[in-house]
Amino acid sequence: MTQKLVIAVCTAQRPKMLQACLDSLDNLIAPANTQMTIVVVENDPVPHFTGAAAEDVKKRLSLPVFFHHEKRKGIPFARNTALDAALEHAPDWVALIDDDERAEPDWIEKLLAACLEHKAEVANGPVRRIYEKPAPHWWKSQLLKPRPTGSIITEAPTNNVLLSGRIIARNGLGLRFDERLTFGSEDIDFFRRTHAAGAKMIWVDDAFVEEDIPASRVTTGRLLSRMHMAATSGAFNIVLREGRLKAALHFIPKSLRRMFFGLLATIVGFVLKPFARKRGEKLFYYGLIRLMKGSGNLRGLLGRAHNYYDVIDGH
Repeated sequence: MTQKLVIAVCTAQRPKMLQACLDSLDNLIAPANTQMTIVVVENDPVPHFTGAAAEDVKKRLSLPVFFHHEKRKGIPFARNTALDAALEHAPDWVALIDDDERAEPDWIEKLLAACLEHKAEVANGPVRRIYEKPAPHWWKSQLLKPRPTGSIITEAPTNNVLLSGRIIARNGLGLRFDERLTFGSEDIDFFRRTHAAGAKMIWVDDAFVEEDIPASRVTTGRLLSRMHMAATSGAFNIVLREGRLKAALHFIPKSLRRMFFGLLATIVGFVLKPFARKRGEKLFYYGLIRLMKGSGNLRGLLGRAHNYYDVIDGH
């Protein structure tokens, strides 16, 4: 029996990156007895891929592509529109990938095979990051952590994931992204709730996608802003799930520790820089990152949004 698989991509003001992503999806090895479809959601007041632009893409690709528009600004709005768009095709499976990524030809084949072999409803794979410009020496880049395919996971991002249609279907779990989380962590929250609902989630170690990291994303300001955003959204997520009091009891002491030791490291690093530049800079920026995390946690407790995603990196 043929099963239906929909690949959903959310995008905003990055037509070149999106086209590279779609080209990679068009080169996927189709799993046996699987019908694949692509849905694209533009999260922008004025969509780019309409009319002739959309038709050009559809003619160029062999897979069917459907374009949708979500004018409300915010990642969870776009992701929910993508899930609803996917459901229009009655999918057995839905895959999510970001518009700044390119899938390996066997990406979807390996995710689906792992789900079937391990009787799982969610499969998450690794991301290779391709930097346009090297990150600063003091930045600890996110490294791939190999682990056996089939390892149980309890959360996942949306940059490389396959999920059963049952998880989002109205007559299934009916899960959606929390639209209050407009400034980050909406994907981690979604899959934590998916796990809590009883869905088996696994890691697939060889289902790769590649992510392009523009030079603008590894500037000092953007890197520190990302740390602040992640800490803000992480704390706000706990406020929503467990209440402000419980979140405050956890994050206030943690934030104060982070800010105290961050300030101390920043001062020591600053004093050390003239004598040992590289070591001093590493300690200085380690302290700034701690300060960003501590202040971000406090910001999240207050429910104050962060504007990191207001800036679009890439084209």
